[in-house]
Formats: sequence, structure tokens, C-alpha cells
Amino acid sequence: MKKLFTILISIIALTSCDTEALDPGLNPVAGGTGGGGSVDATLIVGNWLYTDVETNTTTTTTVSGTPVSITASVEYVSSNAIMTFNVDGTYAITGDLEFEVFNQGVSQGNQTNTFNDLGTYTVTGDILRFNSASPSNVTPFDDTTTLTITTLNTTDLSIDINGLSTQTAGGASIEILIDGFADFERQ
Repeated sequence: MKKLFTILISIIALTSCDTEALDPGLNPVAGGTGGGGSVDATLIVGNWLYTDVETNTTTTTTVSGTPVSITASVEYVSSNAIMTFNVDGTYAITGDLEFEVFNQGVSQGNQTNTFNDLGTYTVTGDILRFNSASPSNVTPFDDTTTLTITTLNTTDLSIDINGLSTQTAGGASIEILIDGFADFERQ
């Protein structure tokens, strides 16, 4: 009887759970880019404060067929950096983003990136792209990085960061793999 009561309570608990409403900014569409979805790009317009960022980077250098990998990561500390998306497809980012750097798992201390960039942006499906107008391209994201919007609503913006770039230097092949996320809160 005790076992039956436990099973009954479990069934009631599982069937009575409320389902969470879908994020109104995300509208999954078959065949979309990136994660296969689409976002309501009008929701991105406004000012967004960096509230979190984390990336893991693996750099593999291959010399004479021998690969050597180094891992590094960054974790959010604080920020006053504001990303502004305008209705005309332009953006600006200004302010400081402080993060802790880890190399091979060992803290290298805190560093600060100071952003002062502007340019244009596009949202295609759930993919966000930046085209910097600054000659030094000081956006927080480069051309080899895929930015997938995973959350976009009236208060929150979350972006998955994935990048892969390869280059050759001095006879060595260098592959840089980046994986992470950035979170923003509407201001």
C-alpha cells in the first residue's frame, strides 16, 4: 500500500506541473539558420547591459605533424558595457567589461576590455552578425564567430558564441576553437 501511495503521489506531481510559456522572442521555424529557429528581431532594439560572459578557447598548434593544445577561459566579473541596437540596423557598444582569465585552469587575474565600437548588425533566423565601422574592429565578436540568439524577450538577451578559425604562421598550423555565451539585460 505504501508503495502504491508513493507511485500515486509521483503521478499526480508529474501530471499537475505547469508548463512554462515559450519565450515570446523565439519563434522556432523549420529550416532556419543556426539552431533552426527564428527570433523577433524587433525585440533586440534598445540598450543592453552585459550581465554575464563565459568563453572557453582551445588553441591547437601543429608543427611537423605534432599538435599541442592550450586551453584558456574567461569568466565574468563586472561590467558597465552597454550594447545599443537601433531600429535602422546600426549598433554601438561602449563601456568596460571586466573578466577573470584562466590559462590551463590557473587564474591569470582580472582583465578589462574597454569597448568603443559602432557599425551595423543583422539578425537572420537566430543568427546575429556584426559589421564594425571601426578600423580596429573592437567589437566583442569577430568575423569567424557564430552568434546564435538563444533568448530574446523584453528583458533578457542570451547569445551562444561559437567560433573556429585557422591560420598558418611560420610553417605551423594554428586552430582556434571558441565556445561560450554572453548574457545581457535590457536597460
